[in-house]
Amino acid sequence: MLAIACGFGLIALCSLPAVAESLMRGLESVYPPRASEDCEPADAIVALGGAMQPLVEGDLYPRLHRGSDRLWEAARLYHAGCALVVAISTSALVFAPSRGSETAAMADLLADLGVPRPAMLLEAQGRNTQGNAAFSKELLQSLGIHRVLLVTSAWHLRRAVVLFERAGFDVVPAGADYRSMRACRGPACWVPDVGALEASGLVVKEYLGYWIQVALLN
Repeated sequence: MLAIACGFGLIALCSLPAVAESLMRGLESVYPPRASEDCEPADAIVALGGAMQPLVEGDLYPRLHRGSDRLWEAARLYHAGCALVVAISTSALVFAPSRGSETAAMADLLADLGVPRPAMLLEAQGRNTQGNAAFSKELLQSLGIHRVLLVTSAWHLRRAVVLFERAGFDVVPAGADYRSMRACRGPACWVPDVGALEASGLVVKEYLGYWIQVALLN
């Protein structure tokens, strides 16, 4: 009973916006947002998956996740002249009732945002961040691409940067999807919220992923 009570207590604590924001800030503060125009030039922009839901039967267009900021940032960096190539690194797996892959959906949206398709490179073999780094190495370094602007959610950058550096890339982090930018104030910060619980869960997942994919393999 004590273990069950502790479990529910931990869930309740993580569902508080003030707690979730604090946890997120621990990951995001290392990579503060920067204007696209202030970018460091690179050989390519690499946008990681997790931005969109593939096209589902009955939908006219793929649905955007909150992480779709990753694509907006990639497009802004491209139009700012930071690199001439945009690589999408995600998974090509298609599960019912989907009728397409996230890779294709992300490419379509980038095209709608003004990125020419000839400027895109698609990597769709990785199943996680570690796989994205490994397969991006096979694709990009064979083309002489070594310095990359790595675009992903700011809370995901700590793990992603290390994994891409281990794959041999010179990485310039480019954060998106910031979730701790506004200080939480008022009574609502201490009222349980589903979104806060989701954010806390992402932080826990990131620390576990870092421990498994980075720390254990160090």
